[in-house]
Amino acid sequence: MESPARPEVGNESYLSKTNGINGKLREVPEDFVVNEIIEKGHSAHWAWAQPSDNGRHSIVKITAKNWDTHVLIKEISKRLNIGQRAVGFAGTKDKRALTTQYISIMSSPNKIDKLDLENVSIEFIHKSVKPVRLGNLVANEFKIKISQSKNEEETIANILDELKEGFPNYFGIQRFGAVRPITHTVGKKIVQDKYEEAVWDYLCGGEYESFGSEARQNLKNTKDLDTALQEYPYKLLFERQIIGHLTRKKEDYIGAIRQLPENLSKMLVHAYQSLIFNHVLNLRIEKGYSIHKPLIGDNIVPVDIYGGPDQRRIIEVTERNQKKLEKRCSEGKAWIVGLLPGIKSKHTNGIQGDLERQIMRDENIEFKDFSIGKIPELSSFGMYRPLNQKINDLKWKIDDDGKPTLEFWLHKGTYATSFLRELMKSENMRAY
Repeated sequence: MESPARPEVGNESYLSKTNGINGKLREVPEDFVVNEIIEKGHSAHWAWAQPSDNGRHSIVKITAKNWDTHVLIKEISKRLNIGQRAVGFAGTKDKRALTTQYISIMSSPNKIDKLDLENVSIEFIHKSVKPVRLGNLVANEFKIKISQSKNEEETIANILDELKEGFPNYFGIQRFGAVRPITHTVGKKIVQDKYEEAVWDYLCGGEYESFGSEARQNLKNTKDLDTALQEYPYKLLFERQIIGHLTRKKEDYIGAIRQLPENLSKMLVHAYQSLIFNHVLNLRIEKGYSIHKPLIGDNIVPVDIYGGPDQRRIIEVTERNQKKLEKRCSEGKAWIVGLLPGIKSKHTNGIQGDLERQIMRDENIEFKDFSIGKIPELSSFGMYRPLNQKINDLKWKIDDDGKPTLEFWLHKGTYATSFLRELMKSENMRAY
């Protein structure tokens, strides 16, 4: 039997049935405010949160408007004349937003204080022996305004009621590239050992209604790298690094990929894993299976001390424990999880496992493919991710200007846009 067509990124199935209010996010960056939370009801236990006068790492709180996290890290390291590995961060943040997060910089407070970056403010916190590492946060809090919407209070209330048990924990469109969603296609080519195709997709794949579109189109048509180096805008830092490498070492596509910061190149592979997760979750919803009530064979993770999912403890749902685990899930003390496939992954049992196999069969991908022999640092062991998440401490209102404003917090790794798309249901992915 032929498999059903898979949705484009951002067009996955909705859980709520009420028509949305439409609208647009980020009319200005200040409409989308994100603040990193490093503790929630407990003292922060991250090693970098402990001050030390002898530490080599300066811990700072950085507030940025309209900055891509990777570009910001690259610019800071360039200005301070240090390697990008000397700058640590806990998580990437939305570009078209006003964001606050903690980073570590292997440089002196005096030098950091002299940094002058447009739309960036830096507050020195303390020195630490340890750097900030990916995942060293608990949650993110949001304050978001929706413009150009229908502003129907009753509609918003109805959708929120439908989502009282949680919303589908899809990876948001930003994971794949909000303006030019190609990271998952590049990641898939890397997993398939198609490095040349991966590089060309990164440089000039996807749609061209974005910054640098004319240069991308010209390179796609001509394959003239020397001209591309003249035409690609300086703001496309990573593309220019790749092009520059290929002008020096023609056809060294593995070396070209290695021009990217390791965190960014890993995110390409992670984006492909994210696509597979989204497809499986979408299929589960399409087929009418609950994402809140566990089925026999499902994997469950319990709550950790910070109220988030504890990835270290996987519990399989059986007839014997199903009712107990269902209660834990309804109380917000456990989650049903899906796979982010990797080398060490094993298929879930039961219906969820059938859905995983179907999607991976359609993708013509196996777990072993995530061992990337020629770029081993991009290999991935795989992990789990909750199928749903709840909106925490939600407050909302229609402002005097007639725009809905929402304040809430979400566990780390959860996309606010995956909640907001249930409210808006816009067909235009650029609305998010």
